[in-house]
Amino acid sequence: MAMDSDAHSRHDISMVNQGSTLTELAQRGDLRTLDDRWLMAIDNPNGDQADMLEALATLAQSGRGDRAATLGWSWLTVRKEKGSVADSLALGRELLLCCGDSEDMRQEVVGLYKEAFADRSGFETLLTASGLAGGKSPRRALRTLEIGLGLKVGDYLVSRSDEEVARIEAISETTWHFTIKSKSGRQTLDPDALALAWDTAGANDFRVLLQARPEELAAMIESDPVSLIIGILQSRHGGKIDSDHLEQMLVPRFVPQGKWSAWWSKAKTGLRRCPNVIVEGRNPVVLTYHAQGQTLEEEVEPAWLKAASPAQRLAVIDTYLREAKARRLVPKAPFVRQLHRELMQRVDVSRKGAPAEALTEALLIDRLAGGAQLPEDAERPARAIVAASADPAALVSSIDDDRFFVPAIELVREALPEKWIDVYMSLLPVAPVDGCDAIATALEKAGRTEDVVRIVGGLLADFARHLDAICWLWRGPSVRALEPVPRRELLPKLLDHLAEATRSDRIPARALRHTREIIRAALSAQDYRHYREIISGMEAGMASTIYRTVDRMEGLGQVVRSTLMKIVHETHPLLFVKTRIDPWLDDGIIFCTQAGMQKREGEISHLVNVKIPENAKAIGEAAAHGDLSENSEYKFALEERDLLQARLLAMQNELSQARLMTANDVHTDEINVGTRVTLAAVDGSGRRTIQILGPWESDTEKGIYNYRAPMCMRLRGLKVGDVVTLELDGPEAGWRIEAIENALDRVPRPQ
Repeated sequence: MAMDSDAHSRHDISMVNQGSTLTELAQRGDLRTLDDRWLMAIDNPNGDQADMLEALATLAQSGRGDRAATLGWSWLTVRKEKGSVADSLALGRELLLCCGDSEDMRQEVVGLYKEAFADRSGFETLLTASGLAGGKSPRRALRTLEIGLGLKVGDYLVSRSDEEVARIEAISETTWHFTIKSKSGRQTLDPDALALAWDTAGANDFRVLLQARPEELAAMIESDPVSLIIGILQSRHGGKIDSDHLEQMLVPRFVPQGKWSAWWSKAKTGLRRCPNVIVEGRNPVVLTYHAQGQTLEEEVEPAWLKAASPAQRLAVIDTYLREAKARRLVPKAPFVRQLHRELMQRVDVSRKGAPAEALTEALLIDRLAGGAQLPEDAERPARAIVAASADPAALVSSIDDDRFFVPAIELVREALPEKWIDVYMSLLPVAPVDGCDAIATALEKAGRTEDVVRIVGGLLADFARHLDAICWLWRGPSVRALEPVPRRELLPKLLDHLAEATRSDRIPARALRHTREIIRAALSAQDYRHYREIISGMEAGMASTIYRTVDRMEGLGQVVRSTLMKIVHETHPLLFVKTRIDPWLDDGIIFCTQAGMQKREGEISHLVNVKIPENAKAIGEAAAHGDLSENSEYKFALEERDLLQARLLAMQNELSQARLMTANDVHTDEINVGTRVTLAAVDGSGRRTIQILGPWESDTEKGIYNYRAPMCMRLRGLKVGDVVTLELDGPEAGWRIEAIENALDRVPRPQ
């Protein structure tokens, strides 16, 4: 029978409360559920004591002090039955502070103190002086008792008002008076006055070292920087300091300015292995001290709770497993179970609507299982997710983070033994760099080398979609049978693709960031090895082109960009010797008009978008015919590819040398690039008008000549009235310069 609406409501509330902390129940005022859960909590030796105390404090602050005291009494009763006197006293102190000033609880704590310190000479005198039994504030009374009981001759104190350091010289066992000595002199104080004015301090507290033990401070700077920094943390309220403030404290008084970096690096390494100090952040580094120390799990848990992505969770898991191994610790079962439970919750939430996200979280479980013992009943769903997928190639390729790709494809081989080869061939063109090599190597071992060659042959047809695989070819695949595109041809294509992506306003920010990162990584791989080899074997003119291209490149990053330029400079130093060259004769410059440049860019676009893709398609179709060693169509297509790439490289090189001319750049006092020249035959037989422009505008039928042509070189620099011998309409004849005009007021339009 279906539950009615009220029953449903009660059921829902019950389920919510079961997942609530005791503090949350106290905040909501759900005392009935709190009572039920409290009975289970006080019987659980591994219960969350901090949550229990916070729940009692919440009740007391909300006017339910009697209820808090009742719950506290039940807890203390169980503790007295099962624990030691010391444990019961520790809990009683906490209860007295958080349950309100309950007289019954106060007297109970007094009794526990008497029982715990029955053999301590004169303890009744100290107890009376503290005022715990006489109505003094519980917090002040407990402070007096703890400080008095904890001190011994030789211990240090720090003034709560001005941080002056004092040392205990004597303690009266009958009156519990303390004689202390500081720079201000010697004085004797009763325990209450002492606790009110002074705090205890360790021998390595920085204030103690600075005022009372300066010679030991100097020695610790050199021999034990970790203990010194812990002493500084102990001296600060909250036990926290950042590296900038630490430097200000120590430099130059204790650590010379020039030695700070090395000293801090050594200290930081030691602090990372200290269980009492948490090291966080980078610049500045933040240090936090915990007197009781932290377990590895306590160190890691805050980062786990903050992790907002699979990549961040992977980093936490890797840190946890790495540190456990380094410290020779066994990962603790409750923490491992917690991580597994939370990852499984993410898997279950994503499994239907976002299978790639579910697979990523499941791979984290596998990573955890690789270094820690999962519970016996722990599920590892990654393999099942892959096996159940209708399109495993699409599933794996949808994984956002490349770090999960290789584990995913390894899982494909295990989960899909009958179809993994087909999945791998689908993934190869779109896999990240590391994934490409893993896939290609596996296919080669499976006897599918020709398939790998065929797939690689078609990569350039879609440069943007296959960028990772192309960068894999640049780095050098492990499959020896591959004939990758020569790196000399790939280099300008990679640079051009990066430049286009950087200029584009249509590419998403994430895709642009990936493009920049992967091309930078490819060029800088193995200390720029492949780039160095290309530049070393390149003629100076082409190296100069690469230099100028890199110099204009925004997406390479400052370090990679400057290194690429430095390699060209070191390899071709003569390029950077400054000599004055006539622009007409400078091989590194090509003068052109805007129309001429547009014409050349159109030719390059046709080559890139039409001719090269057609060739890539032809390579793929030819490779599909089988036996590549006897396949003439395949070889012809490869030869055509090389010719097209060489042509593209030359045209891109020329375009990088272009210098745009405008009408304002042209001078008509003599014949220059961009002038229109009227010539008259010396024998009176005729007149001719010619225009001297760039090679991309040249059209001799229309009287437009390339300024590099031999005839134009003979005209260079001549003025009106000069006579020159030219071969225009027949045999050489004399021609007089009649007029020199600006040709750019009528620039020919691109055809």
